[in-house]
Amino acid sequence: MKHISLFHPSRQRGFTLVEIVVVLAIVTVVLAFGTPYAFSTMQASSLTSVGDTVMQKISMAQQRAVTENRVTALQFYFYEKDGITACHAMQLVAVDPATNAVTALEGPAYWSDGRVVLLDGELSPIFTNIPPADTGEAPEEPFRSLGATFHRVRFYPGGGTSLEVPLRQAYLTLVNSNKFKQGMTEPPPNYYTVQIDPVAGRSRSYRP
Repeated sequence: MKHISLFHPSRQRGFTLVEIVVVLAIVTVVLAFGTPYAFSTMQASSLTSVGDTVMQKISMAQQRAVTENRVTALQFYFYEKDGITACHAMQLVAVDPATNAVTALEGPAYWSDGRVVLLDGELSPIFTNIPPADTGEAPEEPFRSLGATFHRVRFYPGGGTSLEVPLRQAYLTLVNSNKFKQGMTEPPPNYYTVQIDPVAGRSRSYRP
């Protein structure tokens, strides 16, 4: 009489070589299509973050000038970083109109991730016609050691600014570092432009 076992050893079926190759191919295709999109999203996020910071600093400078009844200013620092000479930082300061002495109201704000730069030249005409007292070599550290130059935009208690350009030219442009070219005259497809009203001191942002 034959004994029939009711228990069978479990059999675990492994992946075949063909199945592994197919899975790897699918993953490769997904990464090939998804990575550029993810990278583009990260760039756009960085640009938006820096642009929003500039807008906030402008608003803060205007508000403090009015509420504290004193001249405040934003100093934009230009120096070389990672092979790119552009604006990599800004700082909110108070300015004594009688002596032109500057007092820092907060620490510098850096575009520290290295993904965004603020341009000068034709894409940021706001920095043209800056008075001699509001531009030059940065005298304070750490920017002095970096060989930085600065452009200063003043905000007055009455609501105006020191800008000597018409409204249509009172703007600056931010771009991603990998799209930067020295002497750019045309913006890349993705950019962040900030306009400051020379008379009212208010700001607006523009995105493509």
